[in-house]
Amino acid sequence: MSSVSVPSKGVFPPEPLDLKDRRVLEVVCKYGRRGQSFNKLVGEVKPFVSRSTFALRIERLQRLGYVEKFPNEERKQVKRIRGTLQARMLMWMIARAKDDIAKIEKLSSEKEEQLSKQPKELSPEQVKAFRDFTREELERIVHTFSSVAIAAITYGETATGDIFLPSVVESYRSVMLKLASIIKKNPELARATFSVKEKPPEERIKEVKTFFDEFGEEILEKIPEPLRSRKAIIEEVMKHPEKLGLLVSTIWTQP
Repeated sequence: MSSVSVPSKGVFPPEPLDLKDRRVLEVVCKYGRRGQSFNKLVGEVKPFVSRSTFALRIERLQRLGYVEKFPNEERKQVKRIRGTLQARMLMWMIARAKDDIAKIEKLSSEKEEQLSKQPKELSPEQVKAFRDFTREELERIVHTFSSVAIAAITYGETATGDIFLPSVVESYRSVMLKLASIIKKNPELARATFSVKEKPPEERIKEVKTFFDEFGEEILEKIPEPLRSRKAIIEEVMKHPEKLGLLVSTIWTQP
C-alpha cells in the first residue's frame, strides 16, 4: 500500500497540519466512503472554522492527498467531499488508539482511587497485584503505540507526523503521568518488572474483521499491482480473519 503523497517543494507551504486541519479531516472522514456535501460539512465545522477558511483547508488537504471530491449521484454538478481511502484508514487507526488509551486511563484512575484507600504501608500481596496491573497496562500501551510504526510504514512519515502522532501523543502523555503519579505516591511499586506478551489471538481476529468490514471492499477495488496475484488469498482472509497468518506468510514467501 503506497504512502500518502506529499507535494513537491514549492507547491504548498511546508508547515505541518495544525489542530484545525486535523479536526476538519476527522469530520470529513467520519462520513466514510459516501462523503458529505460542502455545505453540510461547513455547518458541522462552523464552531472552529469559518466557511472561507474551511474551503482553503479542504483544498490544502486535497492537494496533500488526504481528501478527494467526487460527483453527487443525484446532482452530478454538485461535488461531495470524503477522505481518501488511506486517510480514512489512518483516522480509523487513530480512533482505535484513542479508545485503547481511554480504557487504560480509566483503569489507571480506578486503581489510583483504590490505592488511596489502602493503608499507607502496602502488603506484598497488594504490591504484587499492582505490578500485575501495571504490567498488563504497559502491554496495552506498547501494543497501541506500535500503531505509530505501522502508520509510518503504511502511510509514510509525513502522514504519521502530521496526523497520527499529534492526535494521540497527549493521550499517551496523560496515561504515563497517571501511572507515574501512582508510583510516586507508592515508591515500593517502582520495583515492578515488566514483560510484554503478545496480544490474545481472539482480539486480533476481531480487530482484523472490523478493519475489513470497514475497508475491505475498497481495498479489493484498489488493490496494488504487486498484490493482485494474492487477491484470492486476501478475499479468503476477509471472509475468515482467523486465517490472517496465511496472508502474511504468502506475502513474505512468494516472489
